Amino acid sequence: MSIIAIASRAHPYFPLIVLMNHEGQHDHATTAAAWWPDAPHCFAGRDEPNDGTWFGITREGRFAAVTSFRDNQPIDPSLPPIEQLTLDFLASEDAPVTHVRQFQRNRGTHPPFNLLVGTTRQVYYAGTNTRLPLAVTHGVHTISNGLLDERWPKNAELEQLLGAYLLSNGGFSIPLAAFPRLDSSPARGASALPKPSTSELSVDDIIAAGFAMLADRTTYSSGLPNTGVDKDEEARLSACFVLGKEHGTRSSAVLIMERDGSVRFEERSYDVAGNETNRVLENWNMDASVFSGGAD
Repeated sequence: MSIIAIASRAHPYFPLIVLMNHEGQHDHATTAAAWWPDAPHCFAGRDEPNDGTWFGITREGRFAAVTSFRDNQPIDPSLPPIEQLTLDFLASEDAPVTHVRQFQRNRGTHPPFNLLVGTTRQVYYAGTNTRLPLAVTHGVHTISNGLLDERWPKNAELEQLLGAYLLSNGGFSIPLAAFPRLDSSPARGASALPKPSTSELSVDDIIAAGFAMLADRTTYSSGLPNTGVDKDEEARLSACFVLGKEHGTRSSAVLIMERDGSVRFEERSYDVAGNETNRVLENWNMDASVFSGGAD
């Protein structure tokens, strides 16, 4: 159970921005994001028992993120974990559309999932409960434990915050046309977001604002989905940053790719009370030409 927001080609200087809160059981063994010794192409946090990751990227800009699809159906424990779906894409050379079509044919071989895969040129979504893979259009999108862009309260809030923030700070007006500027946004946390340090938006500005968006612990009592859990649990899970003694948000991550090929990945880990316990920051550079040209 997690939440992802993605801004694809929504800003002239930052072609890709991904925000993710990763939830799980607090006693489930994970390690912080790093380059994997046994898969040196992969920078990601690690789900130790499942030998996979919820969110990872390669030096060439291939990235993948996965969430569970929450419904009222029992999960077959013999199925391979969804955290391996991300590794399969990161290790392949397939274009995202080719890869997700393959998963769509075999989607019943994993527990219910939502999978986001992309390169510097295209991003695709596939899921257990979608008939066909979908191209992620330019603009801002969210995924939690329902379908892509399903309007759960926390999804709508995060989408509004990210869209309004980018529009107010030099983002493209056409893919962000559905969003107001921050000073008139109905999103609850809009006025509290950190302001850019200068007139030109920077990576550090987006990092600060992104983690502030992901830190929202507000729960909702209306507009909630019916996913098979009781009302109180549904309300607890309605927060962007989920708290709980046994289950909650384990880490937050912000990925930013700049037009010149620079990459920033920052991950922050948390304890049961939601206090930060660890921070990982990684920067590297790709060739500036990765954001030019046609599709893969």
